This record gives sequence, C-alpha cells and structure tokens, in this order.
Amino acid sequence: MEKKRGELVQQLRKMIAEPGRFPDSKLPSERELAQSLGVSRNLLREAVITLEALGYLEVRERQGTFITAPAADDFVASLRFASLWPEEMLCQLMEMRLVIEVPIAGLAALRRSDEEVKAMRRCIADLEQASLRPDGGASEGAQWDSRLHMLIVNAARNPLLSRLYEGLAATMERYISMSRVILLAIDGWPAKIVAEHEALVEAIARQDPQGAEEAQRHHLGSALEALKALTKKN
Repeated sequence: MEKKRGELVQQLRKMIAEPGRFPDSKLPSERELAQSLGVSRNLLREAVITLEALGYLEVRERQGTFITAPAADDFVASLRFASLWPEEMLCQLMEMRLVIEVPIAGLAALRRSDEEVKAMRRCIADLEQASLRPDGGASEGAQWDSRLHMLIVNAARNPLLSRLYEGLAATMERYISMSRVILLAIDGWPAKIVAEHEALVEAIARQDPQGAEEAQRHHLGSALEALKALTKKN
C-alpha cells in the first residue's frame, strides 16, 4: 500500500506541474479523479493528504482541492524543496518535535491552569471519539491532536516558544494528518495513541514535570520508531 501511495503521489506531482492541466488550479472531485487514475478513493485521499502536507495542495471545506503556490519564504515552501521523501520528512519533523516538545511538557506541568487542563481533556475526549471511526481517526482526529499539543505549548507560559510553535502550526497539522494516516493503519494504534495522550495530559494535570516529559518522550519516540521502521520497509 505504501508503494502504491508513493507512486500515486509522484504521478499527481507531475500532473500538478503541467501548465493548464487543472483549470483555475482546482482538482476534479475525489470520485472523478479516482476514476480517471484507476485508484480507490481511500488511496487517493492518502495521496492528497501527503501533497497537502508538502504544500502542493490545499483542501478547502465545501470548495474542493486546489493547487497552492506558497511564498518563497514560507516554511511549507522550504519543506517542499527539501530532497526528502514524505516518510523521511516525517521522521525529521518527529525528531524536531522530540527536541522541542519534551521539555515544553515539563514546563506545562509546572505552569498550567485548571482551565487549560479542562481544554486538554476535551481534546482527549474528541480524539477518543475520532478513534472509533472506521479509519481510526486518521481523517478527523488530526485537528484535535494538533490542538492538544498547541494547548500544551501555551501552558508552558513562554511567549517565544508559543510564537515559534505557531509559526510551525500549519505545517505541523498537515504532517500530523499524514503521520496519523500511516500510524493508525497499524493494528492497535488508534487506542494506543489515545492512551499516550491521556497519560501525557494526566501527568500535566497532577503537575508532574518529570512524568510529563517521560510521557511526551514515549509518545513521540514510539511514533518516530514506527515511522522509521515503515520507511526502511518501503
């Protein structure tokens, strides 16, 4: 499946690059495009998520999927020209998140407010509901996943860290979407990811900085190892 998705991503990238191929820079509907390419709609959806993460496409609710042209100084644009395959890029970003987010979790445990803990728990509830869907929450859960991690960053009470993370937020959410598609296809992972988020939030709630750092390290580290294994396999 990974090989097929990779081949489809490459095919779509070539199509996107053809001048005038898509009028108004808008792709056909998912059904039409899947039929014309001879692929399933699920496979096409995964490829679109990948290309959205790389900054080639933008999915607009109730409008369709559009080709994007990010500014040269945009972070997404710089990723677009990196000589890495999407799964490799995911590994690099996950390593970056380990460096940044583990100590942030410790600070959040020391500085969080009760209201922030309530907001984090609401995200957990939404993640749990999403995990019950047929795709394990791959399509719907990303917004709650990224929101939860943003709440933790803000709870650290460091405006510079929040500003840094906000600058990466759009890209981070796209890559979280892509990583969830890959990881939630692994048996048992939908429940595992929810449990890891719960452990992280509960450590923050009890103001346990060491426990919060360990929970964050385990959560991001296990995802990184799984992504590395899948990259090597494919």
